[in-house]
Amino acid sequence: MEKYLLRLLTLVTLFTSFGLAKGNEPTSESLKNPSYTYADSYGFSYEEATSTISGSKQALFYGEYKASGESRYEWVIHSIRSGSTTTRTNVLNIAKDYEKTTGRKVIFATNGDYFDLNSGSNMESYVNNGIVISKGSFATKHCIGFDNNGKVVIGRMEVVEKRLMLVIDGETKLYKIDKFNEQPLDNEIAIYNAAGTYSLSNCGRYIIQSTSSNLSQCPVWGESKRMSKGDKISSSSLTLKSGQYAIVLKDGELNDYLYDKLIYGVEANVVEIPSGKYEGCTWVLGGYDILVDEYVTNTKCHTDNSGNVAAPRTFIGFKEDGTCFLCVVDGRQSSYSVGLTVNEEAKLAHDLNAKYALELDGGGSSTVILRLNDELVLRNKPSDGSMRGVSNAIMLVEKEAPKEDNGGNNDNTTTTTTTNTTTTQTPTTEITTTTVTTSSIETSTTPTTTTEENGEEIAIFGCKSGLSNNRVILLILVLLSIIPSIYYLRFDEIKEIK
Repeated sequence: MEKYLLRLLTLVTLFTSFGLAKGNEPTSESLKNPSYTYADSYGFSYEEATSTISGSKQALFYGEYKASGESRYEWVIHSIRSGSTTTRTNVLNIAKDYEKTTGRKVIFATNGDYFDLNSGSNMESYVNNGIVISKGSFATKHCIGFDNNGKVVIGRMEVVEKRLMLVIDGETKLYKIDKFNEQPLDNEIAIYNAAGTYSLSNCGRYIIQSTSSNLSQCPVWGESKRMSKGDKISSSSLTLKSGQYAIVLKDGELNDYLYDKLIYGVEANVVEIPSGKYEGCTWVLGGYDILVDEYVTNTKCHTDNSGNVAAPRTFIGFKEDGTCFLCVVDGRQSSYSVGLTVNEEAKLAHDLNAKYALELDGGGSSTVILRLNDELVLRNKPSDGSMRGVSNAIMLVEKEAPKEDNGGNNDNTTTTTTTNTTTTQTPTTEITTTTVTTSSIETSTTPTTTTEENGEEIAIFGCKSGLSNNRVILLILVLLSIIPSIYYLRFDEIKEIK
């Protein structure tokens, strides 16, 4: 009897290890029969569906992509800022501004963090391309950080380090700051950021004019106004006026470099970078409640700020393999979509197989933008009747221009599916890329069994199993070896097992 029990346990273990117990694809019934799907050859997929959640009609919008060092796209966060001032505008305008300022196309975007109604600034922590724009000050709110290469952190970003950021000849460089308002030792960098006169001995000094109102609060944005080189090192006193700060260092290779390069018009900023558990996160996005943490669903989400009332919701999630997804649920439109409470939002995030998920701003801010026919278009129905101005947006963007074949064509084919309508199109994808230092997917609306000879996984009964072809074949062989033994179990032995 023990040998039969052992074989049964082996069978259960195999099902679990081969991904049948917990696959990597959405398991939510909400996306089982999408009304619209879109996918391209680079791995991005998007779905829309009307479903019933908690007894109410809901309209869902879902897009996912796994970014990596070799991937075609990456996830970024963007806002329209001038120094420390944020301009509130809708997600479409934020996406267009990103394309204008970087030359890269936006593929998919939603709204991001909550924001201050007066200043327009985001409420929680925000890291843009490795630079801390803001640190959250509300103990009840949280953020999620990532690096587009597998690192994901959720919680609160509390530890940062200060750096001097110089943009010279189009290249951004970061330098550790050792002291503030105190003469540096050899191989140290000091920042003087208070108006006044200071005694210095044998130091190089570079005065920077800042546009920031508070020079002791990072980020401090500035620009060199140096018209003449002057002395490389000096023992004369240093005088700073209001709105100025100084970079001070002893003689050495770095001082030689700055003496030659830190000329008029060079950008020089004092910034912070993530540290602690967020170290290495190039992007950090703020939100409210943690919906899912290590697959554990939050069942006690906030009830303030209408958290216990059905409303439009936006959330971000990451799966076990690093795939990031964004999901928006429309609301406050009873005949179309009711919306969710935050607890229901957390359950949906879990059902979509999130390992980590964070609640983003919702209500009238919830917005979905998708690139179709090489144009950015609004896909959902914001509850305000139009797109609301927000502080920032989370977006999937192209990292580099597509490579063309000898015939001048590229392989970025897309597949779109709507109910009763299927269209295949090849959009224009010629991009101008700006460097900043610091196999088509098939979709179906009906249950089918499909296999792809060279694909990554197999769909079984219309659901992606998360299994590669080789794994499926191996699993079948193992099952064939076990079934005969189970078949010959006697009836009394079966009773004994029970």
